[in-house]
Amino acid sequence: MKVFTLMEESKRKDTGFVAEHGLSLYFEKNGRRILFDTAASDSFVYNATLLGIDLLKIDICIISHAHNDHTGGLKSFLELNGKAKVYMKKEAAGDFMIKRMYKMSRVGIDPKLFERYRGRFEFIDSDTEIAPGIFAANIDKHRHYPRFTSLMYRMAENKLEKDDLSHELFAAVKEPEGVVVMTGCSHQGVLNTLMTAQQKFGKIEGVIGGFHLDGIKRFGIRRKKEPGSEVNAIIKYINSSHIKKVYTGHSVGEKQFEMLELLARAKRLYAGDIVEI
Repeated sequence: MKVFTLMEESKRKDTGFVAEHGLSLYFEKNGRRILFDTAASDSFVYNATLLGIDLLKIDICIISHAHNDHTGGLKSFLELNGKAKVYMKKEAAGDFMIKRMYKMSRVGIDPKLFERYRGRFEFIDSDTEIAPGIFAANIDKHRHYPRFTSLMYRMAENKLEKDDLSHELFAAVKEPEGVVVMTGCSHQGVLNTLMTAQQKFGKIEGVIGGFHLDGIKRFGIRRKKEPGSEVNAIIKYINSSHIKKVYTGHSVGEKQFEMLELLARAKRLYAGDIVEI
């Protein structure tokens, strides 16, 4: 299966692609054209054009979670494409925030979109086969959540509370050699996602998407990044489960990626990349 990287936070030199902090992937399966996340702005549309992908022909859009580095381009997509259904958890329609230093920043989906495009959204509660061989699935908690989640909040009944991450899902695509797992940010943890995928869908052939092992800068210092022990646990699981293909980039972190590259054969994703997985 070919996966087209419509957006990533870095690009290869001497290419015309645009890069931004966000993720958007495109693939085709059983005659269906699928968009996975829409990155932070409409820039993914430009990259799609360079890759020869007609967004008007997309049949399905899957939203991994509510944060705007994965949903910021949703308005542009809905304006361009008049037919595709958008699949997401119903909780993704909530009001989400991330604490940056001493300030709360809203990072959710514009609520006006749900009114304006009411008939386009398909809210799912449980694991759902949205097309033959393509699943949107909940993530089960097998172990602790990453450190960064302590900075994530949501508004519920005018009250600020910790984000329970119930708005996040992953995609699983069944291929002859095994399952391909697509992640958005892995806020519930890469290991929780992979363990859940293997339990629900069987042998994993590959994983592609954001791993979120890095933190954010506060006072010029990186905070809330995952420790080396966590990266080692991910590497151990990838190797023991014989996951052959690993592609990541979004929020993975430089040192963390170097470990994954060296010990788990991971490859970096760049905006505009086309990978076989």
